[in-house]
Amino acid sequence: MIVIAILMMLTILLITIVLTQQRPKDCPPGPFPWPFIGNQYYLRRLEKKYGGPHMAFLHLSKMYNSNVIALRLGGKYTIAVSNSKLIQQICVNEKYDGRPWYEFMKLRNLGMKKGLTTNDGPEWKELHNWSARALRQVGFAKPAMVDLLNNEMTLITKGLGNGSVQPIRPAFAPAVMNVLWFLVTGSNPSENPERLQNFINMMDHRSQQFDMTGGILSAIPWLHYIAPEMSGYNTIVTLNNKLKTFLMDTINEHKKRYNKGNESDFIDLFLQKMYESEGQGERAHVFDDANLIVTLIDIFIAGISTTTLDILFMQITNHLDVQRKLHEEIDAVIENRTPSLEDRKKMPYTEAVLNESQRLTSVMVIFPPHRAVEDTILNDYKIAKDTVVLLNVHCNNMNPDVYLDPNSFRPERYINKDGIFQTQENIIQFGKGKRRCLGEVLAKSAIFLLFVGVMQKYRLLPVPSKGSVEAKFTIGLLRELMPYEILIVPR
Repeated sequence: MIVIAILMMLTILLITIVLTQQRPKDCPPGPFPWPFIGNQYYLRRLEKKYGGPHMAFLHLSKMYNSNVIALRLGGKYTIAVSNSKLIQQICVNEKYDGRPWYEFMKLRNLGMKKGLTTNDGPEWKELHNWSARALRQVGFAKPAMVDLLNNEMTLITKGLGNGSVQPIRPAFAPAVMNVLWFLVTGSNPSENPERLQNFINMMDHRSQQFDMTGGILSAIPWLHYIAPEMSGYNTIVTLNNKLKTFLMDTINEHKKRYNKGNESDFIDLFLQKMYESEGQGERAHVFDDANLIVTLIDIFIAGISTTTLDILFMQITNHLDVQRKLHEEIDAVIENRTPSLEDRKKMPYTEAVLNESQRLTSVMVIFPPHRAVEDTILNDYKIAKDTVVLLNVHCNNMNPDVYLDPNSFRPERYINKDGIFQTQENIIQFGKGKRRCLGEVLAKSAIFLLFVGVMQKYRLLPVPSKGSVEAKFTIGLLRELMPYEILIVPR
């Protein structure tokens, strides 16, 4: 009798689990979610087989003949969208402006629902709008920022020397981060380069522990209790503690020397707002240490990646016909003087090269997860409130209906018959809508000035014994190009 009772209880439990795993009515199609683990293990297998989450989502879209796929990656269904038109709609639709708050987000944000990237609601709107103004105030899109970037260009030239077979990344990797560090903290990176490099290494290591689908800890949150090492939980917590200590030390240094009326960097401006907001209820919660820490993480995550420039130099090395045309335009417009942002308007082919490289190889293949803030309809499917939505940006930028032969590197696709550069509104490089990246101005300025500055002085050639650079990537929060060597020849 006891055995029968146990079997009946197990049967009831199994039926209950299966029923709770059933797909809601009018939900998008997708693979069957197994009890406890959902689709996480299956998705990991697909990512490994096809080369990342973006390719796994495309495979599932073809398998189920749907641009919208439902996966159970945590306690609720996650919707993966692999259609250009739908992605464009979601980016500008306020119904999807929310951010989910699950284990991945908690670990990424040091346990605090704060900052610019993973926060939402009225607090996020106020902080986002203020941060945009503050970044402009400290120098974004201003001559001071251009001067800083030109100073970095001088250091890059010294790093490349007289040319040889070498990796190009070490010469330019610190440049954007050095400028960002100065604008945000007011500190000259050359005063304590070891400290800044330790911070960069910490952020880099941490980035590789995450991916945009949330990872195994989002699917099975309780796993960190029974397997903290294997799940990577202990590694992330250790890095988070170090990161929080580092940033809090930097903030406290600013607090000690803060002088009202003499704010010179982003942290100073935030402290000014913090002190003005004391005793103002909800506003005091917007401008507090927790929001400052996570906002700094958001800003530095955006600035730490060198992949966009890395990919540009790789592409220009592998396409010598494009490099020849690029050199002709640089010589005609800039000659031997220092490049400026004003030159961009006179350099349509260079703009085309920049856009084509970023289209062909998106640094962020899956955008940070959106959350439906209310029940809605997407492509005739019902999307319940709080559903997590992942946007496969790779498929948007590789849409064959918009870009003929999308796998080819063809800058000419942006040049019209009159030789004028035409922006392709369909490309998503820095987000779209209210979630657009605040660091876009710095990123675009840095990419143009540093890329043109290097190409003005050098020819980049494949290593003679290899013939071309092979592109190998790792994918965490961002798609990172693995180190490579090229032959760098002074012009």
